[in-house]
Amino acid sequence: MNAIPSEMSAPAPASLLGDALSIARYHILLIAMAAQIVFGWLMTGHYRWALAPVVGLDWFLINLLNRATDIEEDLRNGIPGTDRVARRKKLLTWGCFGLMAASFLATHAIWPALTPFRAAVQLIGLGYNYRIVPTFHGLSRFKEIYFLKNFGSAVIFVLTCFVYPIAVDASARALSWAAIATLAAFFVAFEITYEILYDLRDIEGDAALHVPTYPVVHGAERSRQIIDGLLIVSLLVLAGGLLSGVLGVREGLMMAAPVSQFLFYRPRYRRGLTSRDCIVLTHLGTAQLMIYLVGTSLWARAGLPGNIFVTHL
Repeated sequence: MNAIPSEMSAPAPASLLGDALSIARYHILLIAMAAQIVFGWLMTGHYRWALAPVVGLDWFLINLLNRATDIEEDLRNGIPGTDRVARRKKLLTWGCFGLMAASFLATHAIWPALTPFRAAVQLIGLGYNYRIVPTFHGLSRFKEIYFLKNFGSAVIFVLTCFVYPIAVDASARALSWAAIATLAAFFVAFEITYEILYDLRDIEGDAALHVPTYPVVHGAERSRQIIDGLLIVSLLVLAGGLLSGVLGVREGLMMAAPVSQFLFYRPRYRRGLTSRDCIVLTHLGTAQLMIYLVGTSLWARAGLPGNIFVTHL
């Protein structure tokens, strides 16, 4: 089986809008904002719509700085828009830092409790993109450190999607800490499968530049096994939460996500993952989150029980 994309040649000419969307990695912004709204509602009972643009902005800043620092790798992997980034690297970099500073001033005036967590997110992002992470061999980047490359991204997702909604109003917490921890554990295992799938797509460029991703270190087939294992772990975490009474059926419905992930990626893995596959998979995740959001809202409007616990049946 071949999980290495066959289309590693230079990408076809794209429109300015297409390149801009690729540079911003808009699909990642969308899924992060949707996840914040869904998990924020589960944890607090409130839809944090105003917080979604902040989450999107934080991910935009991290992604854009990453594009500016990984030009050589993106060129090897044929990522659209890389030529434009290369031509405007300094402008984009300084623009990011300026926007970051201005946004901190704005959000601190509205949600001062959010500031330290936003700072943590951007610090991890800087560590991902720049050699500021101390190691036994000198300064490095999270991206160049085995395991931390993927786990660091998962931590940022937990901060933006779980911690942000609680930080802006801790008194609104509606779930137990055990339930929140269970959902976060599910989310981390599930989210890392996305990271590895993207790394499978980029295996040629990462190997050439010695980036220690799971596919580069272990090969495509072993990475596929890791993905399957993480999908199983995410299912078991939710099942354990259901059976123990920590979570209800409302949260248990999220077991559909790992199943659909498996059904979507396996046939595409066999024929070779492409950039489009990864982007469509991310959109699938966003769509599932929005369907969940709308479905639970309609359920509540119909006057049906807010949640059902297996241990109470």
